[in-house]
Amino acid sequence: MIIRLNDIAAKLGFSFFGNGEQEISSLRYAHAAEENSLAIAYSEKDILKTPAQSVLTEPRLLPVEKNLLYCGFHELHEAIIKIARLMIAEGIYPDYEKPFEQTAKGGSMFGAGVEVGEGTFIAPFVSVGENVTIGKNCRIESGVFIGSGTLLGDGVKILSGSRVGVNCHYHYGVDGRHKSFCGVGRTIIKDNVEIGANSVIQRGSFSDTIIGAGTVIGNLVEIGHDVKIGVACLIVSQVGLCGNVTIGDRVQIFGQVGIKNWVTVGSDAIILAKSGVTKNIRAGKKVSGMFSREHKTELRRLAKLNKIIGEE
Repeated sequence: MIIRLNDIAAKLGFSFFGNGEQEISSLRYAHAAEENSLAIAYSEKDILKTPAQSVLTEPRLLPVEKNLLYCGFHELHEAIIKIARLMIAEGIYPDYEKPFEQTAKGGSMFGAGVEVGEGTFIAPFVSVGENVTIGKNCRIESGVFIGSGTLLGDGVKILSGSRVGVNCHYHYGVDGRHKSFCGVGRTIIKDNVEIGANSVIQRGSFSDTIIGAGTVIGNLVEIGHDVKIGVACLIVSQVGLCGNVTIGDRVQIFGQVGIKNWVTVGSDAIILAKSGVTKNIRAGKKVSGMFSREHKTELRRLAKLNKIIGEE
């Protein structure tokens, strides 16, 4: 399904510059957009670097050969939601907020269009949404929820009580009130991922949430919308990743770490327990502390502080 740029502008009262006949097949963040996507651009850098031919942005002039769809100043978040809901209504995206029927099989509940691979075990009291694909030789324990549109690779293990592919709760404000949107992205879990008990993985808002092959996720972990995690990572219990975090390959994140939205962590980095990560971390770095300094620097800082205040 597609919609033309001038149709979006006409139905929502936006203006545009460029080719109004451009066909739009998806709404995506600029970094995740394809040529026929409508790219969500928060900056001039987003506009210049995205492969999309059409861009949603606040009014601005740039010397680029792209189609620019303009919303009002400071209205970008509201415009994103309006366009996403229009695309749902036009059948471009599924409506993840709509109710759907489920059928009981083996003590669990399944929506329409679910595919389950050979050798997969699904315990009783599992709830599976619509159009879910579960690969071969997976193990899904009781009390697990798998949201609509989720893709699980082969050999995936999900322990009891976890929620995979839940609505992303993308928050935005209207007239001073907080509202949330379910998201139009998917959740993709690659081969041989292990997810501990009572963890939560949100679907993408305007890209996909992706967990790389062989990654191990502990209990009580919260992974926000549009997060990208590489291969063979270790994420220990009670970690929280905000939306749009990008984690490289073989990264180790220990207990109760919190990572701010849009942060990138390079491959082979180590983040020690209780760290607060508010800035990008380069590949191979070992960090700790509330401001995620390099670990040796943090230890020297604490030693000097203890000397000043007289603690042993």
